[in-house]
Amino acid sequence: MAAFSVEGIVLRHADYRDNDRMLTLLTPRGRVDALCRGCKRPKSPLLPASEVFVLGNYELVTAKGRAIVANCLLRDSFYNLRLDIDKLACAAYMANICEATVQPEDNAQRPFLLLARALGYLCYNDYAPRTVLSAFLLHYAVAMGYKPRLNHCVVCGKAIEPEAGALFDIEQGGVVCPACAPQLVRGAALRPGELNWLRESLLKGVKGDLPAADAPLPLLQSYLESRIDQRIPHLMAAL
Repeated sequence: MAAFSVEGIVLRHADYRDNDRMLTLLTPRGRVDALCRGCKRPKSPLLPASEVFVLGNYELVTAKGRAIVANCLLRDSFYNLRLDIDKLACAAYMANICEATVQPEDNAQRPFLLLARALGYLCYNDYAPRTVLSAFLLHYAVAMGYKPRLNHCVVCGKAIEPEAGALFDIEQGGVVCPACAPQLVRGAALRPGELNWLRESLLKGVKGDLPAADAPLPLLQSYLESRIDQRIPHLMAAL
């Protein structure tokens, strides 16, 4: 049997037999599906390591083509996520994005770091869940190579002033000035506050001056889902 260690975040678990679980882990080296034997027993040392959103250093062995959890050094359970439905909904949505886009043996360093940081922001800071999720979606799109164009019209190239409103074209991947509105393929209007939010978040993540009300969450959901060509299950809560 081959053995290896890897940092991982539990994206999902599924019961398997009486006391086992199948874990879907996001790791810097891609998605890993691993069997966690006996973890559902009350006194099992692997029980905490088999919960969703847990971050840990997992020791895995492979046997007959299957990864098996041998041990885990727990780093963070992000327990407070389970005490707030809005935070829990955001965490679940982000986990679904990662599971849908990261494949086994991918270079997933950036998705792993983005998810770990976002879970930390939700759990230990006062940032609004809508702000954290919106910033995560924007930077996840950038990490996948789909950085939106926010300063110049994607049709004519004209600079768009911060105080001016604009349209955002999901298919063309950026803002469209009012003069080019007839060439909009699929998109929506952006208020000046929403455009400024996107620009600020692109530079500073959640640490900028970002009013939660200006976070264009539905637009970012549609934009990322269009790029990965998958529908992600709806949020469990209305943010």
